[in-house]
Amino acid sequence: MNFYERMSSFFHAAGDDVAAWVLFLVFAASGASAMGLGVYLRSGGVLTTRAVLGVILHSLVWGIVVFLMGYSTLKTDIPMLLGLSILSGIGTASVLDVVLMLIKTGFGIKVTFNNTPDKH
Repeated sequence: MNFYERMSSFFHAAGDDVAAWVLFLVFAASGASAMGLGVYLRSGGVLTTRAVLGVILHSLVWGIVVFLMGYSTLKTDIPMLLGLSILSGIGTASVLDVVLMLIKTGFGIKVTFNNTPDKH
């Protein structure tokens, strides 16, 4: 086998691996952006083009970053990696909203934030 044939087979094999890797990355990023958009829509925010694009791009980047950071460790457990990447689309602020909602409804604790200073 000459050099050209070896390189051709190498790039063909690498291309198959890269194609699957990119497919999973796109799936994770699109799932994260859909999750982020869903959280935004449930929050009752104003539906402007700028707000929707901002939420989608923010969640998309989080999904990509989490996928890239976890790929070397979790590449043997793709469902876990995809789940973490998609859930990252919720974002840290929305995770706080979900935690507060669970505390308020599931545990019987009511949490309120008062912006006015105490007058006592």
